[in-house]
Amino acid sequence: MAEEQNQGQKGQKGQQLPEKGPPKGVQEEALHPYTSYWPFALAVALSILLLGVITSPVVLAIGAVLTAAAVIAWGLERR
Repeated sequence: MAEEQNQGQKGQKGQQLPEKGPPKGVQEEALHPYTSYWPFALAVALSILLLGVITSPVVLAIGAVLTAAAVIAWGLERR
């Protein structure tokens, strides 16, 4: 069994194939999500908008403006 595994790792002329993975000396850099406050701002703005639906048109208008501002700002945010 071990002999079959060794043969599977060898090339056509019995040469050892290189290990898979990044080359030695290359450091892997972890990907981290970018911290943004705009999703929270959008949630607050949508809450105000929905509160305006059940209370008054003035609160509805304020919520609509804040929602539009949060969506635009989040879309224009630099990474």
